[in-house]
Amino acid sequence: MNIGKAESIEHEGKHILSAITKKPTKDRVFLSGLGLQGDEQANKIRHGGPHKAVCAYPEEYYPDWEQVLCRELPFGSFGENLTVQGMRESEVNIGDIFMWGEALLEVTQPRPPCHKLAKKFGYPQLPLLFQDLGKTGFLMRVLQEGWVSIESQFVCSKTHSSQISIKMVNEAMYKDVPNKELIMNILQVEALAPSVRTTLKLRLAGHYEDSTNRMQGM
Repeated sequence: MNIGKAESIEHEGKHILSAITKKPTKDRVFLSGLGLQGDEQANKIRHGGPHKAVCAYPEEYYPDWEQVLCRELPFGSFGENLTVQGMRESEVNIGDIFMWGEALLEVTQPRPPCHKLAKKFGYPQLPLLFQDLGKTGFLMRVLQEGWVSIESQFVCSKTHSSQISIKMVNEAMYKDVPNKELIMNILQVEALAPSVRTTLKLRLAGHYEDSTNRMQGM
């Protein structure tokens, strides 16, 4: 479990406010509908909110990113609140419900790679690499608030019947863009985050440029 405050990042002589760096905590923390108590987002328009309250990222990707970035990376380095095991994008579906301590969470969308990842690590291609490799992690909304900790089990209590995985949504967003059948199947899942739903509806209507601009601004 990782929590972070907004702090200044220096990039090309400029200072940017960001909470992209989260630090592990062993404390018991209250999880509300807007996220973990004490956790912050510098840009509340693009990050956080009820449909993006908690960010999860697979632990299995850390060794690969350590090789790419040529440094050791503590958990929370990519801005995730939860560093998880066995939950790659192909294994997690939109609408899956997870139990964590006293709380219940529902998967809403992939985590859109933020430009601040590039600025933090001084690696301009990093967000695009996240997209191309499909190593995005995922976001969740809180269905039931409650106290959580690193000692609390984080387990899937209900798998969504549609089987629309995070990987499939990433494909529709970034790679298999013209696949209208895939988009229509994704749009049928009620749990899908509104911002992604709007983007995909624009794609169906043929407004690719508008939807790409919205996607990049998430």
